Amino acid sequence: MGHRGEVLQVQMLEQGVDRMYRIGEDLWDIDDDMVMEHHELAGDDDKAPAAFHELGFRMIDGGTFVRHSDEVGDALFPVGDMAFEVVSDDEEGDTGEMDDFIVPDDECEPFTHAVADNDFVRETHAAVRGFNDWVPKDDREAQTRSFMIRQEARAAQVDDEARFARNMAGANYRNPD
Repeated sequence: MGHRGEVLQVQMLEQGVDRMYRIGEDLWDIDDDMVMEHHELAGDDDKAPAAFHELGFRMIDGGTFVRHSDEVGDALFPVGDMAFEVVSDDEEGDTGEMDDFIVPDDECEPFTHAVADNDFVRETHAAVRGFNDWVPKDDREAQTRSFMIRQEARAAQVDDEARFARNMAGANYRNPD
């Protein structure tokens, strides 16, 4: 962080009406001994997603953030740019035996519904419809349902972008035939 007694220039995160945070325009000079936690980001943007994660935020893009504690319940936020995903040290470039199995998102075919011509597909489609109608009985089930809905929304956004890039119509992910 430098020598004690230095002055740091900082910008504040400002929450918008959409509940997302953006970097404010004003610069503030703060004496460094007033700072409780500091992450040096200058010159190395690769550190930014992990630094903001440590501070309790997920980066949507280079200047938009969502507080982790806001991503609860039925609150849906954009997936964001994959370049700002937090990658753990064990994930980065070490997929081992999975190298031949993992396909980058931009190389995958978009999602299609399976034809309901066998028991497995019919049971899977029934499970999806059952999830859509599921009314949680307690907080734990409500949190689980909300988590699944957020994960579905993220996957749907990635798939919608792949469909758009291929000039394909959108898919109905929640209501299989």
